[in-house]
Amino acid sequence: MPLSNDELVEIRGILGREPTKAELNMFEAQWSEHCSYKSSRYYLKLLPSDGEDVIIGPGRDAPAVKIFNNYAVVFKMESHNHPSAVDPYNGAATGVGGIVRDILTLGARPIALLDMLFLGDPTDQHADWLIKNVVKGISDYGNRIGVPVVSGMTWFDKAYNRYPLVNVACVGVVEISKLVNKVPEANDLIVIIGNTTGRDGLLGSSFASKPLDSSEDYLNNISAVQVGNPLIEKLIIDFIVDITDLGVVKYIKDLGGGGLATAVSELTADYGLGATIVLDNLHLREHDLRPEEILVSESQERMLLVVSRDDLKVVQELLEKYGIQYSVVGSLDRSGVIKVYYRGDLVAEVPAKALAKPRIRLRDAVVPKHFNELNVEVRITDIPEVKDLRKLMLKMLRSPNIASKEWIYSQYDYEVGIRTVVKPGYGDAAVLRLVEVGDGLGIAVKGDGNPRYTYINPFRGAANAVAECYRNLVSVGSKPIAIVDEVNAGNPEKPDHYWYFTEMVKGISWMAQELKLPVVGGKVSFYNEDLSMNSPVKPVATIVGVGTIANIRNVVTLDLKEDDDLILIVGTTYPELGATEFLQVHLGLELGEVPLPRPSSELRNAGFISELVGLGYAKAVHDVDVGGVAVAIAEMCIKGLKGVVVDLSKVPNRGCSRYEELLFSETQARYLVEVGSEVLDVVVDLARKYGVDVGVIGRVVGDELVISYDGHVLTKLKVDELVNVYENSLNELMS
Repeated sequence: MPLSNDELVEIRGILGREPTKAELNMFEAQWSEHCSYKSSRYYLKLLPSDGEDVIIGPGRDAPAVKIFNNYAVVFKMESHNHPSAVDPYNGAATGVGGIVRDILTLGARPIALLDMLFLGDPTDQHADWLIKNVVKGISDYGNRIGVPVVSGMTWFDKAYNRYPLVNVACVGVVEISKLVNKVPEANDLIVIIGNTTGRDGLLGSSFASKPLDSSEDYLNNISAVQVGNPLIEKLIIDFIVDITDLGVVKYIKDLGGGGLATAVSELTADYGLGATIVLDNLHLREHDLRPEEILVSESQERMLLVVSRDDLKVVQELLEKYGIQYSVVGSLDRSGVIKVYYRGDLVAEVPAKALAKPRIRLRDAVVPKHFNELNVEVRITDIPEVKDLRKLMLKMLRSPNIASKEWIYSQYDYEVGIRTVVKPGYGDAAVLRLVEVGDGLGIAVKGDGNPRYTYINPFRGAANAVAECYRNLVSVGSKPIAIVDEVNAGNPEKPDHYWYFTEMVKGISWMAQELKLPVVGGKVSFYNEDLSMNSPVKPVATIVGVGTIANIRNVVTLDLKEDDDLILIVGTTYPELGATEFLQVHLGLELGEVPLPRPSSELRNAGFISELVGLGYAKAVHDVDVGGVAVAIAEMCIKGLKGVVVDLSKVPNRGCSRYEELLFSETQARYLVEVGSEVLDVVVDLARKYGVDVGVIGRVVGDELVISYDGHVLTKLKVDELVNVYENSLNELMS
């Protein structure tokens, strides 16, 4: 967004004169919401980021957390929402490229990608175009750089018909001793490597910090969308991994949002340094670029290295070996000022800290008028009884938010390399083997978010996203160690939009603190609104978590394994039908109280699940989330190709008076577990030890899902039919 009049006055005060064109562009890029976090920094301080295993927390391009044997996991999430709304293929593709480079800044080898996509109604023509191109952009870029897309989540809603939310995460590993985390010093050199600098992505950070008003506005901003080159990215990945082994690079930064201006300003401000930059030295794609354009170009596949003069030759030799273009564009000094020269002229002279860290903008936050209208009590007595449960079950499994996302992940090469232990769809989280770390060691990764929850109640919705991610990591047998967040909100200048942001951050902060999960990094994306359709984009807090696995041979998936095994439900069910998929599919309603976050139950029940997995008693585990027990047990049948007889009367509950509450409630902190009948007594004793409510609700048998309640069979569904509906519905919708 262009600088405000107040900001222009402030800049004149900082400089003591009128700014040059180059300086104005530098300030516009760096003072954008996208780069400066000027409207979010105050609240982001609420997030707990410390932990005994946290090596590098918020502040760098990516965080690092200790895992095993002196190795660290480096992971980060980023949004590419504005670019994907304008040019979905390139917007999504360059989102992948950018997040991979963030991981590279610490010298880590990227090993996995995740995509969390919030897309429109597939039956809408424009939304269909966006969906297909977003997925293709992620697929093409990820496949070509050889980093598998192993997990993610997708939500469909007409609110995203013209403006999707595209959140992408990357995970990498590196030896702690090789982390690129040295202190840049005066006289060190600034080297720009990778792609040439062109006009693509000019002031992209400013573009991402304003609303898109109309169809013309979408078209007019095509030039702000970067165009990626995955072949160059692959060379950069290999180079960074090799140069990290040599230990000759002090600092690395991606030239992402804000381009060279932002990279240099943040580097110098963070270390109390200044810099002299000579733009003539930079390798360009278009030689008629003006200095103010060069500074804020966001051409992709470019990175900044800080190298001592003594080590420059080693770096140059390796760059030349890989055929990667580079330029020595300047050096660091102790002045605290960034000086930029072009063709012998001083085109910019700016104090580094004043440029990098604009003052915090405290915005007004007001509860939206619709909040009370949406947050009403949903009483079971007001809901018509389900007359045909079989029909409703199949309808829910057809829902794009429930149905298999194979149409999406089948386009990704999720098994490239030898790391993928659990294939998409078969576990609540992806599991990756860490071949370089040690035999049998691995990590689990998962991303989660629920825009229905956060739209109705942002505090509860964001807290539940953290809890859902936590449960997914626990379900496969991992120990959750840290999370990163992406807060997607509307226009911070509108108090009712800004309120959503503040509440989501508070919800994340509270739940993360309760679950002892450090929030080690993240991103805020503002101005996610579609004014041309007069409809707000539903805000959402997206969470990506990592857990450690001491032995990947003990990983647990969700598919049913053996006939005559028992199905247990772990946790108490409450009459919480508000904001559920049941309410949406059955009655077309999106309202009601969002299920209450239950951190104490999460910790207690997760501890019990972890012990079951560790002792080898749990043959399958699936957390209960969207769609309730109905969807969770159906998915276990579908993936295991086995039937189950379920008795809902055995579900531990408080206050549930009808079977619809037991079957479709989205009460948090619950799991379904498959165990052998021979260990039932031991499992029940363990449950008492942990103070966990457990009910034996079913048995694996036959080829049907049979659901009964109070002695009456409610419905029978052939597993083959469940498989057909669940696995093919989205494919048919997208064909």
